[in-house]
Amino acid sequence: MSQGESVGDSHADRGFAEGVERRRGAWNEYDPGRQAILPSQAGVRTTEMPNEDPSPDEAATPPVRLRLRHKLEAKTDKLALRAVLNAAHLLGLATGVFLRELRGLNDPLAEAAARLKEAQLQAKLAWEIVEILGARLDKLPDRHRPYYTPVERFRILEIKNLLGWNRNFAARLFRICSNTISNWEKHADPVSQTVGSPLNAAAPVVRLQDVTRRLIQLMLQLGIGGEDMVARTLARAGWLVSARSVRRIGREAKRPTPAPPPPSPAKPTTPVIARFVGHVLMMDVSVVRSFLGAELYLAAVFDAFSRVPIAVATYQNRPGSAAMARLLKAAAKILPPPKYVLTDRGGEFAGQIFAKTVARLGAIHCLGSVDNLFATARLERFWRTLKDIAALRFHPPLTLEDLDRRLETALTYYMAFRPHQGLDGATPAEALLGLEPASATAVKAPRGRPGEGPLEPPFVIDFLDRQSRSFPLLKAA
Repeated sequence: MSQGESVGDSHADRGFAEGVERRRGAWNEYDPGRQAILPSQAGVRTTEMPNEDPSPDEAATPPVRLRLRHKLEAKTDKLALRAVLNAAHLLGLATGVFLRELRGLNDPLAEAAARLKEAQLQAKLAWEIVEILGARLDKLPDRHRPYYTPVERFRILEIKNLLGWNRNFAARLFRICSNTISNWEKHADPVSQTVGSPLNAAAPVVRLQDVTRRLIQLMLQLGIGGEDMVARTLARAGWLVSARSVRRIGREAKRPTPAPPPPSPAKPTTPVIARFVGHVLMMDVSVVRSFLGAELYLAAVFDAFSRVPIAVATYQNRPGSAAMARLLKAAAKILPPPKYVLTDRGGEFAGQIFAKTVARLGAIHCLGSVDNLFATARLERFWRTLKDIAALRFHPPLTLEDLDRRLETALTYYMAFRPHQGLDGATPAEALLGLEPASATAVKAPRGRPGEGPLEPPFVIDFLDRQSRSFPLLKAA
């Protein structure tokens, strides 16, 4: 340290001491007998504190003098704290200069002493840091403190063994229990350098009942026998299970998981409603399986108001746009041109030929959506009824000619003799021609006593196809 710096520091200390002595002289020159200035006279509002009892000296001291004393003590504390910080800073500078001078001597012993002094200083500072961090952790409860990772646990054990600490000292230093140190030493892994693992895979819990259930289900799937045979086989192997339990477990395996219900189809916001005959025509193509498995195709032009198929055609291969256009032209010759032609989004209705045919008829082509079942619901119901009447599912047709012959009789029965629920009991032919339904003139059946009246009903049962006794009809006797 230079001589100028020493002289400057001595002048600063002497100035500080003279300032303190000057304040003490002003304090001693104050006259206690002099009249005190009350806070009310000075314009200061006072508040009484019932929980604070002033000491006798403070009670006898004037308020102005108390305020001066408090200000002087606070300023003295600040100056003392600043002096301590400055002293610590100067000590650090002095230590650094001392170590630098020792290393500059080019003496091995002096350099070793400098390194030793530096290591001691760093160790002292490290312990100070440990105490500060430990005091911060002590404010937290034991269960709320952060856990050490497996790698950190192994490093703590290495530090303990390297410095020769006992368990109690190491536990107190790292804020853990001594029993925890003992458990870490038992489960330490030198290969992976870890202590324990927070991600230990737990073995799945398999009950004995689950094993028995799986074994019985496997035996039933392999076809060893019925429930009695499986129970007897298990009894010979050493497990006694009743046949009733085998039956119950077998039913559990066959029980499928319930599928979520499908979303209900949304109704169209602007539905097309048929007001009269020929107002709305529907077109669709359906598939029929032949006896040998080949696919045959049905196409129809359906009147939405009367439920009458205006034109029906059969195809060996799937029809295209040109075939649908010809079928629509044939239906337009029977009825007046429609206002709407309603179809699905199949490829046979998306061609240019079909679109031009609909435009020439002056109709509007409406397409039903995939998620909407209400658009072509009447036509889908017609396909289902037609296939049930002709028994196309139970007795598939042999050829395309066989399909045509069976469809001719089925369509006659559907239009002329089968009452339709959506038409209030009228047949589609009556609705198409505008005739009064035969059900409108029906009377109530007689309800006499047993033995009274005729013994035979006034009706006879006949068949439209008498050879195969199919398509039954109820006629008047």
